[in-house]
Amino acid sequence: MDWNKIYSSRMERVKPSAIMELIKVLGRKKVINFASGLPDASLFPTHDLKEIQDLVLQEDGAGALQYGPAEGYLPLREWVAEDLHQKGVPASANNILITHGSQQAIDLVARILLEPEDLLVLETPTYLAALQAFDSYGVLYRVVPMDGNGMRTSRLAGLLGSGKVKLIYTLPNYQNPTGITMSSERREELVQISQRYGVPILSDEAYIDLRYDGDELPMLHKLGKSSNVISTGTFSKTIVPGIRVGWVVAPEEVVEKLSQVKQITDLHSNSFAQRVVHRYCKGGKLPAQIERLRSAYRGKRDALLGALDKYFYGLGEWHRPSGGMFMLIRLYGGGRADEILKRALDEGVAFVPGASFFPDGGGGDTIRLNFVSPPLGDIEDGVKRLAQVVKESK
Repeated sequence: MDWNKIYSSRMERVKPSAIMELIKVLGRKKVINFASGLPDASLFPTHDLKEIQDLVLQEDGAGALQYGPAEGYLPLREWVAEDLHQKGVPASANNILITHGSQQAIDLVARILLEPEDLLVLETPTYLAALQAFDSYGVLYRVVPMDGNGMRTSRLAGLLGSGKVKLIYTLPNYQNPTGITMSSERREELVQISQRYGVPILSDEAYIDLRYDGDELPMLHKLGKSSNVISTGTFSKTIVPGIRVGWVVAPEEVVEKLSQVKQITDLHSNSFAQRVVHRYCKGGKLPAQIERLRSAYRGKRDALLGALDKYFYGLGEWHRPSGGMFMLIRLYGGGRADEILKRALDEGVAFVPGASFFPDGGGGDTIRLNFVSPPLGDIEDGVKRLAQVVKESK
């Protein structure tokens, strides 16, 4: 059977992830890995989770192993709402949907809002996996460039004035891939413009708790008074990614639609995992875990920046991330990142070429680095090797 004749037209728009394909290669090769999007597994709270899962099974085994509501486990929804309330976001459990990680949250929002050839505004570069989700729905992109303060919101009015834009997508905190954080002024302007033109915002808050420097900035959801903003978040970056628990906060009518679509997709998120996450958070363990991650990742971030200053001077430019997991380097002289990667792998160091993060094309001279995955002691050596490859590629 020729399956290519049977696949839906949607599959023509679904492309393999450059990152996942690279990870397959790395699984067969020992390298200093700046490429993956993986948190540091040595910091997973394995002991706490083992104790908690045993307690969940002892005390609520029937519920933990049974089907559950599409909206999610109510006590976890209540906890997320309270946590958001402490961040200044007015929310109740009715505003919360529990999802299978924040990636599913992005996909569900796209499913209920976007039609083929709808216009979607986003910053460039942006999160690759979000682009993959949006691509599958056949949307058209209108991109807004970034600077050190995030999306250049002064460009927005000209795009939204046509009346054809359906959604704005942004990562305001420690953006993937650049590491840039949107300034307070830009956040306010983004929300005001979106309200003026009646275009909702999808705010991806996957990295919000991984702050190493500076003051905590307001969530867009807070500035938007919750009427025109949908925010997504995840426990993947703070507890463990394999548990696959995320959330959406949105107006009740939007949560209702998202729940209907989620029920079609997978009925509900993992009942057991939701209870484990709830007990972990309710038991007060999350703040200490976040501080542990911040301390370790801050040290790795600083090691990377120090190594870049030492070995990459004159080779490229980058922004200093105040949190998160990533940063993007733009190489001077228009170097081809994909060609450099081939040589870098031979030298035992890996990164992700940045072109896949640019929905409007370009980015061929950029490389994305994840500074939390490699061991601290490998970071300087990895940057040194990479810098030498870049020099030899000129």
